[in-house]
Amino acid sequence: MTVLGDAIASLAARARSVLLRQPEPLSRRRIYVFIGAIVGIGNLVFNLAANLQAVKPLDLAFMTVALVSVTVIPVRPVPGVLAYLTCWVLLLLIPAADFSDMTISNLAFLFFLGRFFPPWPAFSVLLATLLVEAVLLVSLSSPGNAIGNTLGTLWYTALMGALLVPLGALMRFVEASRLAEAEQADAQLEEMRLEIAREMHDLVAYSMSQTALRAQRAAADTSYPDRARSEFTALEATASDALHELRLLLRTLRTPSSEQEKSISATTGLGNAVTDLRTAVGAISADVSSAGFDITYRHLGDAVPTRIQASTLSRVAREMGANIIRHGDPHAPVTMTLSLGPEVIRLVSTNRVRDTGAHLPRSGTGILGMRERLAAIGGTLTTLSDDGSWMVTATVTVTDSRPILLTAEKPS
Repeated sequence: MTVLGDAIASLAARARSVLLRQPEPLSRRRIYVFIGAIVGIGNLVFNLAANLQAVKPLDLAFMTVALVSVTVIPVRPVPGVLAYLTCWVLLLLIPAADFSDMTISNLAFLFFLGRFFPPWPAFSVLLATLLVEAVLLVSLSSPGNAIGNTLGTLWYTALMGALLVPLGALMRFVEASRLAEAEQADAQLEEMRLEIAREMHDLVAYSMSQTALRAQRAAADTSYPDRARSEFTALEATASDALHELRLLLRTLRTPSSEQEKSISATTGLGNAVTDLRTAVGAISADVSSAGFDITYRHLGDAVPTRIQASTLSRVAREMGANIIRHGDPHAPVTMTLSLGPEVIRLVSTNRVRDTGAHLPRSGTGILGMRERLAAIGGTLTTLSDDGSWMVTATVTVTDSRPILLTAEKPS
């Protein structure tokens, strides 16, 4: 009894796994939907053409149900197979129905049985179908020459099942093998990407951090001449900017492919086409946080910026983050606020400047570049310094940005 109970439990578990297994993506099943529809329509057209005068409404109903069932099987295998088998049993039970109503559609049914079910359920359903068909045909057939038709129908179903169910199982195996190879290749690429990210973090990022730190210390050393200290300051700024860009790149490399629903440029702002400004600014604020700053990022509103607005403001946010890392006081709080609409899109960053005796940030190359980018889309950039605090505000008018972009010079 224990062995029998274990066998029954194992069969029940397998049946449950078949019923509850995740369906394949619709893109991989669409071709089979077309195949089922073509075979079902062919079955309908062939029977109408062969027996146009003898076709009854009952026959037409069975052919229509068979068409719908074989079309549904690729989308919903279990309900589709149950519906088709029910239709087939009713066809055998009703004396007025003709066996040929589902002869051609049986071909698609048997093939789908092997394609969309594991081997043991597929062949079990085939054997059960043959057994039920044999019992019904033998019990319902009249004496005499009808036994020949019964054996012919059984032989046809058994032969087609022996050919098409294994063919469907072979297609299932081939597609599963290709999918496994693709997943293995993706896993290898994922591991390679993570390895590159680890190496770049351990070697390149560490070296850049050391370079920026040493340049900062040298710039603060009064024993060096002023000209040398200026060069060290410039070297620190360059290394900090490069480290900022590298951190954004490493964050993208560490993100698994399965979680990259958006493009790389949408999440980091590294590309030319930023589509999600909130996420891009959030990634930059996270980079500032990883540099040792206590930053608070807030985003308000639900206005959707244009593609060029998102790309431009993302680059402006990157420059804001670089300036915070370069000049900001890591012991003071930092804020970055993105307001989306309703009339303007505004990006504001505030921070305190390190008390190193240096001047507050001025409208140098970075700020000039931000102003030029914003001016190209009808935006503005304002800066404010007050008692050691530094605030930068980038503003773009939503309604005025597109006409400016679409304006073209007339040819001379």
